[in-house]
Amino acid sequence: MSWRIGIDTGGTFTDLVALNDITGEEKVLKTSSTPEDPSQAFLNGIQGFLEEIDVSATDISMLLHGTTVATNAVLEAKYSRLGLIVSKGYRDMLEVARQNVPGEFGAISYWIKPPRIVPLELVRETDGRLNYRGEELRPLDEEGIRIAAREYRELGVKAIAVSFIHSYQNPAHEERAREIIQEEYPECFVSISSDVIREYREYERTLTTCLNTGLMPLLSTYLDRLGERTKEAGTQAPLYVMKSSGGVATASELIKRPIAASLSGPAAGVIAAAAISNAAGIEDVLTLDMGGTSTDMALIEGGIPRLLTEGKIDIYDIKAPMIDMTTVGAGGGSIAWLAGSKALRVGPQSAGSTPGPVCYGRGGTEPTITDANLVLGRIPPYLLGGEIPLDRQAAYEAIKTKIADPLGLSVEKAAAGILEIATQNIATGIRVVSVRRGRDPRSYALFPFGGAGGLLVSPVANALDMRSILVPTSPGATAAAGLLYSDVRVDHVITDVQREDELNSSRLDEEFVEVRDRVTKDLEGQGFTIDRIRVQAFIDMRYVGQAYEIRVPLSIVEGSIVDTLADAIKGFHVAHEDQYGYSYENKSLVEIVNIGVTGFGQLAPPEQRPRQYSDRKWSDFLKFTRPLYINDLGDYVNCPVYDRPTEPISEMLSGPAVIEQYDTTTVVEPGWQVAVNEFGHLLITRNDKEER
Repeated sequence: MSWRIGIDTGGTFTDLVALNDITGEEKVLKTSSTPEDPSQAFLNGIQGFLEEIDVSATDISMLLHGTTVATNAVLEAKYSRLGLIVSKGYRDMLEVARQNVPGEFGAISYWIKPPRIVPLELVRETDGRLNYRGEELRPLDEEGIRIAAREYRELGVKAIAVSFIHSYQNPAHEERAREIIQEEYPECFVSISSDVIREYREYERTLTTCLNTGLMPLLSTYLDRLGERTKEAGTQAPLYVMKSSGGVATASELIKRPIAASLSGPAAGVIAAAAISNAAGIEDVLTLDMGGTSTDMALIEGGIPRLLTEGKIDIYDIKAPMIDMTTVGAGGGSIAWLAGSKALRVGPQSAGSTPGPVCYGRGGTEPTITDANLVLGRIPPYLLGGEIPLDRQAAYEAIKTKIADPLGLSVEKAAAGILEIATQNIATGIRVVSVRRGRDPRSYALFPFGGAGGLLVSPVANALDMRSILVPTSPGATAAAGLLYSDVRVDHVITDVQREDELNSSRLDEEFVEVRDRVTKDLEGQGFTIDRIRVQAFIDMRYVGQAYEIRVPLSIVEGSIVDTLADAIKGFHVAHEDQYGYSYENKSLVEIVNIGVTGFGQLAPPEQRPRQYSDRKWSDFLKFTRPLYINDLGDYVNCPVYDRPTEPISEMLSGPAVIEQYDTTTVVEPGWQVAVNEFGHLLITRNDKEER
């Protein structure tokens, strides 16, 4: 049992990275995704690996999976029909929501709120009330819960969410309600808010719980299907699934909290980027994950991905730990089209893998970013080492007919325009996770991955005036590799609002012990012994009178929280200054809002082994030359095309150059130069001797 396998299912391709824990050998495979049944591509990947390596399925020690199933279900509103039970008087909670209006300064004058995830006719109220300290004011109406459960069963509702006011302080009423529902309707999925998110703000807590509940039947079916697929492949290896926070969870744990996987797919790539760039001595990185459907961007600072405690998925605000990412509709399959005024647009619509870009020859008729890259000589006339032939003439005709002729442009200018718009869309997305967070992208390295990540990396870096680019060894499979670098992660939080001048220290310590023990118990339940568990405490703080808080780490595992509070408050002032440009130190009191603990069950990440530099030159890897269109010149140049070296090379190669490998192509534009570092990564830097 020596092979760990990471499988990432994207919209176009499913990527597999297998690592031999004994020898360090690594294998990369790609297979077409199967959107109608994503588990089929999962099985195809395992079977393809077993055939290529000629090993037994019993040699697989662990399976790790990144999936967009939960994300797509939310985006396409394909979650299960569900009911919601709330405290009496809170039936319209989802309708009331918050007062936020989209647009700068609430500039949208006419706006319709998003549709309710639970129709009003499926919301039930029940009596029973807790105060803000969690003390019972009125007992739970147990008969009312029974009646509601029976009604839901008669209506065919398969999932029920329970969210009571102040249950974050005392889950007893919610836990009893779940017991009653399971007695009356045992086949129903039930999710209670105090399990999903034990924090105050009832709207976010309720909405997150509803989404979690709606995803439970879908994720349960999908993960059960994956279990069947792994048995079909002949392996009994444990299955872990990536969470939005960058950790993984066992399949059985994720069925209880599927909302944790709402951004499963993109998170793994960011974890890989952090591990790979750290090993290369680059701690501050902006990631660019360009796949077939979209491009995801994130910020890594000090070697750690930036994390949010809440975020947005489509139209819904959810409260769950997630890597801070933004997405633009600029993937390889993104469609180029003309708006009514003949303005050229790219995305967000995508041709996906079926029918795919025109050049795939699978019936696609709309020109895409991939078609533009092919016409301009940026990619070879095939993908995956020749497995997928590409039809350049078909791509040329599609761009000519749909874009170039209506605009009165040459096909080359039209194709270059498609790529320029995609470049600017991606650059705008990177500014969202950097400039809008108070970070200057010029101080960061760009880390491109995904099947199309290396194609536009130089233009994107030019647009942002960045000076260095790090391309990993297998860009097209980086997200799958990231699964191998992930630990099992558990987050638990308790809300207790206290001002710094009115602290109840004994209560804080009791709550810290409670939440730490919950984290430890969860990890032990997932098979980890105490020596493989690491915990990190944190505290959410704000100035008195503020509405939202900032998370600050606590340097404590044992002992009293109060002993570390002074340092935490200083850290809060620094974090506030960093995030907002000012602080109120010595001017305003600070208050604690939440106490939390993050726990990690350590899975032993792969060792990254540097290698000796080779005496070989870039000329040893030259394949041939082909025409490459350079937009600044307005013409093709005869460009050298290289096989990607697998060993470190210190010699600098100046662009233009095209570097090809099995899973992607990297284009080095004029004004840039490239070497191969000791880990086999392409290090592309600005060539200041040449004009861009």
